[in-house]
Amino acid sequence: MRNTCFPLAARRGLTVLPFALALAGPTTAALANDKDSITASIQEHMPGVPIDSIEETPAKGIYELNSNGQIAYVTADGKYLIAGDLIDVESRKNLTQGKQDSQRLASLGDIPDERKLVYPADGETKHTITILTDPTCPFCDKLHKELPKLREAGVEVTYILTPRQGPGSKGFEISSKVACADDPKEALDRAMKGGSVDAEACQNDMIEENMALSSRLGMSGTPYTILPDGAAMPGFRPANVMLQAIEQSGG
Repeated sequence: MRNTCFPLAARRGLTVLPFALALAGPTTAALANDKDSITASIQEHMPGVPIDSIEETPAKGIYELNSNGQIAYVTADGKYLIAGDLIDVESRKNLTQGKQDSQRLASLGDIPDERKLVYPADGETKHTITILTDPTCPFCDKLHKELPKLREAGVEVTYILTPRQGPGSKGFEISSKVACADDPKEALDRAMKGGSVDAEACQNDMIEENMALSSRLGMSGTPYTILPDGAAMPGFRPANVMLQAIEQSGG
């Protein structure tokens, strides 16, 4: 059995990233022309793909396309799109992962406090992580039971309610009820155990915003943990394994 609760309809996205070759870039005029060519090509041939930004990379003739938190690379004429991890051969660093990690941290930094359920560390806070969770996901419940060990080790845990099956699902309704409860964390404890939540589902808009965030973060199922350096760790892991990953993340 997999240790992640997956949505019924898997989301598809673009996964890619920047080259690490130090080559000369185009002039300002050429840059504008290239961006126009790329925009026109994407809009014509991939009309469902939003374009958030098009930026230069160190690789001549290759541009970074940012679309809803996903990174892809396209040629200057817009005819070819490059998908997959790009590796700096000399340093052996995964440049794609580094860019995606930094984008996740930026996205998390924009979340208002009212959309978070924060479980502070016991004593000094040594690390902070964020977990996208679904109160109807059994593996989220298993991870929830590991929280005391994480907190005892100095880890502050922030939950974001992100029902994996989206609007209309039981998880969505219960998440909205949890957010509306007088004591959301106590309500989440009960919901994780299969208990009822005595509250109205009054925060549907908030949960929809969380779902949009989960897409930008690349969530494919729950639980979905963002480590201190922005790296993602899908699925359930026991506390000792999570602590090892947290330490290695440099957080």
